[in-house]
Amino acid sequence: MRRQTRAAPALVGKPRHQETRERILDVAERLFARHGLDAVSVRDITHAAKANLGAINYHFGTKRKLMVAVFDRRMTPLTRERMSALDALEKAAGDGALPVAGVLEAMFRPAVLHAMDKQRGGAVFGRLMARSMMEPNPHLESFMRGQLEPVVRRFDAALMRAMPSLSLEDVFWRMHLLIGALHNSLLMLDKKLPDGRCLRMEPEAYVKRFMAFAAAAFKAPLPKA
Repeated sequence: MRRQTRAAPALVGKPRHQETRERILDVAERLFARHGLDAVSVRDITHAAKANLGAINYHFGTKRKLMVAVFDRRMTPLTRERMSALDALEKAAGDGALPVAGVLEAMFRPAVLHAMDKQRGGAVFGRLMARSMMEPNPHLESFMRGQLEPVVRRFDAALMRAMPSLSLEDVFWRMHLLIGALHNSLLMLDKKLPDGRCLRMEPEAYVKRFMAFAAAAFKAPLPKA
C-alpha cells in the first residue's frame, strides 16, 4: 500500500510570492489612507509589510506603480460590476425607456457592497478615495481618468435616456451631489451619533435606504427662478 504524503506547504493556498504581493498592497492601502500618498515612503511600506525592497521592485517596480496597483485592485472590479449591471438593464429594456432607479442602482449598489466588504477594500479604501480627492496626485490622474471616464459617459447617456427632460449639466450636478452624499455617508458608518446610536447597518438595508433617497433626489424638479 502506497503511503500518502502531505502536499508541500508552498502548494497549498496562494503561492508565497502572491501572498507577499497581496500583503504589500494591503499595507500600502492602509498607510496611504491614514497618512496620504506623498507622506508614505517605500521604506514605511516594506517595514510594516515585513518585506524587503526587492519585493517592491519585483512586484511593482516603483512607488508610482505600487500606488496605481492599490487603486487598480479595487476600482477595476467595481467598474466591471457597474458596467455589467448597466448592460443587463439596457438589454432588458430593449428599445424602451430605462428606469431611473435601475440606472442609479447599477451605479451605486456595487459601490456600497464594496465599501461594506473588508475583502474588497471596505472602509479603508473609502478613506483612501476620500483622501485622494482632497489631495490629488498627478501620477494617478491618467489611471483615474481611464477608470472613470467610460463609466461617466455610459451612465450620463443612460440617465439622459431615462430622463430626456434633463440637460447634460443637470445630470452632472445631480450625480455629483449624489456621489458626495454616498461617500460622506459611507465614511460615517462606524461613527456614533451624539445620542449613542451607531450608523452601522446591513448592506442590503443601506442600499434600500440610499436608493430611495437617490431616486427621489434625481427626479426632484429644480425650483423655478
